[in-house]
Amino acid sequence: MFGLLFAGNLMLAAAQPPECKAELCWSVSPAFCVAATPEQHCEAQLSVSWSSRKAEHLCLYFAQQQMQCWQHAKQGEWQQVLSWSGKTEVRLQHEHDVLLRKELIVLSRQPEKRRRLVAPWSVF
Repeated sequence: MFGLLFAGNLMLAAAQPPECKAELCWSVSPAFCVAATPEQHCEAQLSVSWSSRKAEHLCLYFAQQQMQCWQHAKQGEWQQVLSWSGKTEVRLQHEHDVLLRKELIVLSRQPEKRRRLVAPWSVF
């Protein structure tokens, strides 16, 4: 019993993100989304949290669209259900300077069609 409890606590501790030592840190989830086909849009609740050692004026952008801005803040959180297709970028900016960026990827359950390597006919 004690072993299961210890293992559960160990797994919980390992699941938490490591402490960030940088001036500006952030977390974006999910980093990828799974759609049925490559052409389909992916819909998920995107969550972003950031923290800074000093007060910042920052704005969050999703695919060229401004989603949220924070004025003179040391941390911020944002979440919203969004839909995207293909590779889409999330950015944290100060005015026109991109400070952090992350690419969101759409994966598909259906593999891309593969090109046939041999001719459909054969002499043999």
